[in-house]
Amino acid sequence: MGEPTGTTSVTSAARPATPTDHLANERTFLAWVRTSITIMAFGFVVAKFGLLLRELSGTSGTGASTPISEATGVLLVLAGAALLLLAFVRFRTTRDDLDAGRYRVRAGLEWALTLTMAAIGVGLAVYLVGTG
Repeated sequence: MGEPTGTTSVTSAARPATPTDHLANERTFLAWVRTSITIMAFGFVVAKFGLLLRELSGTSGTGASTPISEATGVLLVLAGAALLLLAFVRFRTTRDDLDAGRYRVRAGLEWALTLTMAAIGVGLAVYLVGTG
């Protein structure tokens, strides 16, 4: 009853963590690493795509600017970096929980990623509707 919402505690004092438990934790961490790298790469592409459009339009650097694409790209890169840090904290916490013979299901990382990406997606959609 004393558990926070979205957190479930499971204690397994009879069975210590096995190598497969730790390997599963590591695989999950690596999946989050791949996701964060993908988000950062997408941010880089978004930021540089505005530069490509400016170059293709034939304007010099003083004419058309792309502050929205650059800001969105930087935001995505920062979101990917933040996700990587959160994933590392979760990996270490889960490893410590496994070593202590307990495990807590935490949904914070999933919520953070979902809300951040949804906000960026809505922002991009508004931008596309406004400029299209």
